[in-house]
Amino acid sequence: MNREQLLADFSPFADIGENAPRVSEQKGKFTVSFTRDGRELKLVIDSVSGGVQSTHGKGSTKKHTSIATLLASELFANLRRWAEIQRELLAKEAESRHMIPINAKTHSDNCIKSINDVSKLLGAGERPFEATEILLIDGPAGIGKTNLISQLAFERAVSYQAIPTPLVLHIKSRGRVLSNLEDLMAFSLQTIRSTVTYDQIPVLVRHGLIVAAIDGFDELGDPNGYDTAWAQLSELIATVRGKGTLILAGRDTFISRARLLRDVNSLREGVDIVHGLTLLLPSPLQAKKWLCTHNWTEANFLIPSVSVLLEDDSFALRPVFLKLLAEQIKPKEIKGEHERFLTSFLLKNIVSREAKLFGKAVQAVIPTLHMEAFVTNFMLETAREMADMQTEALDGTTLSWIAEAALGDGYPPDIVGLIKNRAAVIALLVNDERPGYKAFVHTHIQNYYLAKVAIEAISRRDTPKFIRRNILGAEFLSTFVDVVSEYSTLLSSPISGFLSHAQNLAQTYPHLDRGARNLGALLLASLQNVRPEDEAYFAGFQVDDAVIRGTAGPATINEVIIHQLDCRQADLSSLVFKDSSITSLIANDASRFPSSIPVPKVLISESGSQVTDVDKIAQWLDVRGRSTKPTTNPVVPDKVKTHRIYALLGRVCRMHQYWLRQGDDDVYAERILNDACWPLLSSVLHENGFLRIEEKRAASGGSSPFYHIKHSQRLLSEKPSDNEVVKFFTDLAAAI
Repeated sequence: MNREQLLADFSPFADIGENAPRVSEQKGKFTVSFTRDGRELKLVIDSVSGGVQSTHGKGSTKKHTSIATLLASELFANLRRWAEIQRELLAKEAESRHMIPINAKTHSDNCIKSINDVSKLLGAGERPFEATEILLIDGPAGIGKTNLISQLAFERAVSYQAIPTPLVLHIKSRGRVLSNLEDLMAFSLQTIRSTVTYDQIPVLVRHGLIVAAIDGFDELGDPNGYDTAWAQLSELIATVRGKGTLILAGRDTFISRARLLRDVNSLREGVDIVHGLTLLLPSPLQAKKWLCTHNWTEANFLIPSVSVLLEDDSFALRPVFLKLLAEQIKPKEIKGEHERFLTSFLLKNIVSREAKLFGKAVQAVIPTLHMEAFVTNFMLETAREMADMQTEALDGTTLSWIAEAALGDGYPPDIVGLIKNRAAVIALLVNDERPGYKAFVHTHIQNYYLAKVAIEAISRRDTPKFIRRNILGAEFLSTFVDVVSEYSTLLSSPISGFLSHAQNLAQTYPHLDRGARNLGALLLASLQNVRPEDEAYFAGFQVDDAVIRGTAGPATINEVIIHQLDCRQADLSSLVFKDSSITSLIANDASRFPSSIPVPKVLISESGSQVTDVDKIAQWLDVRGRSTKPTTNPVVPDKVKTHRIYALLGRVCRMHQYWLRQGDDDVYAERILNDACWPLLSSVLHENGFLRIEEKRAASGGSSPFYHIKHSQRLLSEKPSDNEVVKFFTDLAAAI
């Protein structure tokens, strides 16, 4: 304790316009005086015991056991009131039926199954003097990072009265392109109606009263990258040294213990404490138990179209989709529906139901199909407006205007009024923290509609404002990959026009804003939909974040600078790189590469570990296709690897469709199912439990089989420890 530290602690609490606190020391006691709430506040602090006596104006003198208890009192932060408000705000969304099961592991491989387990991670270890503790929460988009922080904030707010523990300030990025943490703190404090100001938060954190949880840290980039965000974080870490604890949540490819220690200058390895917590998908058993609390039954899980959604590693196990299944979908509505793409599958059912909820007066004038089109257009325009305005929520007036525009002309005023009033309460929109504002139920749904807007607009030679101005991050691009794949399966698809116009725009776009970079990112995300006849040639642009999935079609990548490329499970072997560079490459065992791929400066593996040694990176790439020399594979026999059936297996495992069927207007599924090797491959897959076949009788009496690939990631990873995969490849070698 010293004069400088006391000034730093109490200066943010002095009234605006008044003098800074005065600090004096005499006989082992510090006296601090300043104006607070219009009255003189005098504090006498014992430097030995740490006890504090406070006198506010002409009031009586009160005793506090420490500076921390003083700061927590009604005179300063009033944390009891903070806890009460936070408990009330979070009570509804934190009900047990809303709490998605937690499945996570720490960086030391300890299993975490409850919010109590997460809470115990904070402050669990011995803490060096003047250290900062950080909990990293990582995982892919939609895995439940925001949900976990909300649960933690609620749990601490509920228990505060009985056992005061540091409360959680949930600081959200809210999708805005800025990197000012103080601005985000101020908004979060306003949300809980706190009298605390943003500049007081570091003081409360330093004294162990508040945990600052920065959610979506990976979204806080500026147009020049993430340097500003890292710098601000570094400053915050230094400011809260003492008893300070921070939570950082972001996608698994962006934050890791290694990167944090590398990029945050103020972190002291061996002194500051850094925990890592990786969120995993809920297990199928966890998901089923949770769905049963929403009136699902065991019989529902036996429905083929449902059971494939609840397999190990299924995309549908992500909390965003489990919530839609639980709250918006009835199992009987999807019985027998062998849909190819999950998001469109679920949204189609929700939109169909919402279109019938506008009342009899509307139904009498507008057919249901037209209302379904209206709901879809309303969602598309809402997503576009949010992106253009760089916000995640819109006020009621704006939504009303969007609804009127989406509906079009020619309808009676009373009908238009009914539709405008009902549009804002569509199930895909929820109340925002700001009264009167609405947000999408999840950013994945927002990104889904926004991806559609991007494809349609660019195919018409229109470059939306959000393409020109925003930072298109990996979360949006991952969703875009799925949407562009969905579009490309249709016979009458806008994808050819999109690819053609995006290529021309990316190469000729003036470097006045982010347009060229974003167009380049969209092109790279579309590579799995490039056909030989497209003669794709991508040249002359830079990309910050790039995401490639599936089997990339033949294309030339010339003079392209990619700062970060995520190609997990992707096959890039048909690409030709010329005079291009990649700074950071995110890949896994299922990734495949051409001989021309440039060696990146950093390789980030599935586990989040980073490799910077050039020779080790080159060797890793060589084993996965970069080297033209034969490589020994203990799992895949040479007989299989050199056979065209191996490439077919790779293509079918990398497809995003849940179900494949001939005659389903899916040009990519047709190429798989019409391949001469498919009967043999499907037979061996089925015999080894990696293929599910469902027969559906047509009205004419004939049958139409649906195919579903199971455990595709395991097949692509080719791990020697996976005995079932080893047996499959052995059987495949014997069959060809």
